[in-house]
Amino acid sequence: MSDFFKNYRTLYYNIDKVKPVRGKLATNILSRVQIVDEVLQNVRSYYKHRIQEGERPDTIAEDYYKDSNLAFLIFLANNIQDPLYDWPLFGDNLTNFIKEKYGSVDSARTSVHHYEQILRSGSDKTADTPKILEKVVVVDKESYDLLDASKRKIIYNYDYEIMKNNKKKTIVLIENTYSKQILNELKSLYA
Repeated sequence: MSDFFKNYRTLYYNIDKVKPVRGKLATNILSRVQIVDEVLQNVRSYYKHRIQEGERPDTIAEDYYKDSNLAFLIFLANNIQDPLYDWPLFGDNLTNFIKEKYGSVDSARTSVHHYEQILRSGSDKTADTPKILEKVVVVDKESYDLLDASKRKIIYNYDYEIMKNNKKKTIVLIENTYSKQILNELKSLYA
């Protein structure tokens, strides 16, 4: 992960905002958007990967690309801007995060995050029918109260955090054959 910002442009930034300018050399982290747009639009092949407990970006990069320094490709492909907060948590780390954010797990389990109106109920796949995903829309408390009990549901803070964390567990990996091409394109962007 130490090479993550290696190829980013640098700029002089006037931190003190005084004249004459006493600039500090800083990495332009905003140039990242250009990298994602310009490089990833050329990539046509991705593999889905489900992150398991104990896996880190560098260990996945080592396993898949045979180079832990290519962890930044995982960040780029998945729009991970902050590996500390955009990477999924497991076990005690997730529990501690919830406790810190909401005071306790019990508080998170009983405090409302938002209300939903069920537009279409979901159903499991059978031999004759495909799986149907539930479709919902977020509504305010007043609208929620007017809905029939079968057409509404409450999402508590605990459930919201679990769902959000579970979404982070599925990432895409750029096909390994493109990694050298992407590195070359990155170098040409910053040449």
